[in-house]
Amino acid sequence: MSGDGITEKLLLSADGDIALYEVEKKIFNDLDCLIEEFFKWKKTNSYDEKLFVKFMQQKFGNEAVKFIKKLGCFDNSSIPKEYESIKWINF
Repeated sequence: MSGDGITEKLLLSADGDIALYEVEKKIFNDLDCLIEEFFKWKKTNSYDEKLFVKFMQQKFGNEAVKFIKKLGCFDNSSIPKEYESIKWINF
């Protein structure tokens, strides 16, 4: 990853499989503003977390957002303990 090397884990989903990503700290800290910017940027009413990742990669570079693995489906009440403390955005 580029930048200062500090990263955060992030869960992204769109009412389906949840994916674990690693993002640069500056992205993580500015997620609320980035989501607002994403909603203005997208040119379709149909979108998912992959389009959000593409948006972030275009803005910050491909290395700023790294896919780790797909976790499958679960809800807030059944989230595995190891992921409970990770920020989760569902589109």
